[in-house]
Amino acid sequence: MGVELSEFEKKIIEEGNAADAAARNLFPEGVLIDFVGTVAVDITRDTLVKKPAVVFQGAFLVDGFFVQADILKFNSVLDGWELFEVKATNSVKRKVPHHHVNDLAFQKMVLEKSGLKIVKAGVIHLNGDYRPVSSHVNYSELFTIEDLTNEVVLAENDVREQMDDLKVYLNESEQKGCDCLYSGRSGQCTTFQYSNPEVPAYSVHDLSRIGSSKKIFHDWIDRGIYAIEDIDNEKKLKGSKLLQYQAYMLGKPLIFHDAIKAELDALTFPLHFFDYEGYSSAIPRFANFGAYDQVPFQYSLHILQKDGQLDHKEFLITNPTLDLTLPLVEQMRADFADQGSVIAWHKSYESQRNDKLAEVHPAHADFLHDLNDRIFDLKEIFSKDHYVDARFKGSSSIKNVLPVLVPALSYKKLNVQKGDQAVERWEKMIDKNTPKEEKDQIAKDLLEYCKLDTMAMVEIYNVLKGL
Repeated sequence: MGVELSEFEKKIIEEGNAADAAARNLFPEGVLIDFVGTVAVDITRDTLVKKPAVVFQGAFLVDGFFVQADILKFNSVLDGWELFEVKATNSVKRKVPHHHVNDLAFQKMVLEKSGLKIVKAGVIHLNGDYRPVSSHVNYSELFTIEDLTNEVVLAENDVREQMDDLKVYLNESEQKGCDCLYSGRSGQCTTFQYSNPEVPAYSVHDLSRIGSSKKIFHDWIDRGIYAIEDIDNEKKLKGSKLLQYQAYMLGKPLIFHDAIKAELDALTFPLHFFDYEGYSSAIPRFANFGAYDQVPFQYSLHILQKDGQLDHKEFLITNPTLDLTLPLVEQMRADFADQGSVIAWHKSYESQRNDKLAEVHPAHADFLHDLNDRIFDLKEIFSKDHYVDARFKGSSSIKNVLPVLVPALSYKKLNVQKGDQAVERWEKMIDKNTPKEEKDQIAKDLLEYCKLDTMAMVEIYNVLKGL
């Protein structure tokens, strides 16, 4: 079965590759095995005969297990190789599915079976505290090297058992089902529907935060209860889950008018419907922003007056400069009124961006902090269960709410339809090798996408007021 990766999943792979390539700058004497897969095994063997000081992407195949090691560095004092795995994370991870120690233990055992002496094993990861002062990156400050040799040795027995189990599993016929059956919808793998065809498109997995109610959830799965209408112990449901179940069974939304009215009546005009789009990368590209820092590159702002007049403002960084976000902040100061509520969807994102921009541009800190003091999260109408519709599938994401409340507005007609696409498109737009005509089209697409985000909030607000 072929499953197309999402833009987000592609981005994760790209970030890992970027971190791996950047870490090679720590070892300028290294030799790169510039081939991927088993074809690199013989090339690696021939390269090691020449006794290089450092090898990147050395490939090894033993007993059906294949490893392509990120970095191997020869230690002449201990007369063996130091094994390093490069991780595009800000720390060492020790929990499945991202268990860096187990990853190293597996690699170490395969390499030792191939004849190499491994004397040290460690992880090279990003330093989350590093902030470049220019577009130039200091790699020795960007990366942190952690020696995990003792932990890796202790993990070998468990990993060896996993390897033996894997051999048995691979020799068996394919079976349906996977551990994701016991995870809520947001925690499932890309191939969930293929592995679990008996689970309907709308199932108990879609109940709000069902993963946090393991006892009742796992009981349903163990008994083969997947459809919401098949739940036979609904009296055990509480809070959001119970309300969603009731809305589903009634076939109509549950609307708590007084609660919604109280929230909206507390707002003050003019109302500023506001949304950022942000870029992040493992390897910092801009001054004052570190690994995975969100860099706001555009915003959309719809301003609704008490008399119903609606104005739109927007800004997009098209030509990055050294002081990347200063023009954006300056335009925000011109666009926002000095009073009136600021309305966002999932306000913590906008608030955190404002805090970061205040840190980068202290002259504008008072303005940015004032925006945060005035901010209201429209999403909370739904996350607090003031409006419950089963068609939201337990989510308060604007992508789930909008099609239900305002079906006339749709992202499907846009060239950019999701945030991860916007990131990829902006990265393409600022690339100096992208033709101007394509840059102009991308800019248009990004502005249309961000504008719809704030227009969606306006229309959802209007629906709620109309109640």
